[in-house]
Amino acid sequence: MREALVKVDSKGRICIPHEFREELGGVVILRKTRRGILLSPGKDRDFMDEFRRVMLSEPRRTGIPENPRAEEMKAIWREDL
Repeated sequence: MREALVKVDSKGRICIPHEFREELGGVVILRKTRRGILLSPGKDRDFMDEFRRVMLSEPRRTGIPENPRAEEMKAIWREDL
C-alpha cells in the first residue's frame, strides 16, 4: 500500500493504517513541507538526555546584544515602579 485516504475524527485525530504504523514505529516525526505534511519514523528521546543536551549547548546568538544607554535604563526602572 503506497497511500491511504483517512478521515480526521471530531477530536482532530487520524487513524494510521496498520501497514504504515509498522514502518513508522512507536514515535513519529511530523514535518511541514511545501508539498504537505510528511510523516517519518522518529526515535524515542529520553527526557533527561534531551534536557542535558539543551542545557549544555551553547546558546544560539541572533545578533550583537544592544546595551541600552543609562537614560533608557532609568526610564525602564521608572515604568516598573
